[in-house]
Amino acid sequence: MSGPPEAVLVGERHDGLQHDAGSVRTGWSQAERTRLAALLQAAAADICPFTQIPPVAGARWVLPQLVGEVRSTSRTRAGRLRHPSWHRLRHDLTPDNLT
Repeated sequence: MSGPPEAVLVGERHDGLQHDAGSVRTGWSQAERTRLAALLQAAAADICPFTQIPPVAGARWVLPQLVGEVRSTSRTRAGRLRHPSWHRLRHDLTPDNLT
């Protein structure tokens, strides 16, 4: 990853599988984006962790090791977050805590 992300694809685990929930583009400061970029770089992976590959050109995949808190106004019919905004990284949780 060459710099801080412009957007982060987020997922949710259902029935033991990771599903695409949309992308977050707002809500973080420049410092948070830079810190998140370093964490995402450390978790880089060669394969997509989602059950279906999202149609996003240039996406870079990471292992699902981080938990972020994202706020949204609602969900689309497809279950994706509508108007998501980054709130914070949850260092007190792991993906396994959420199942």
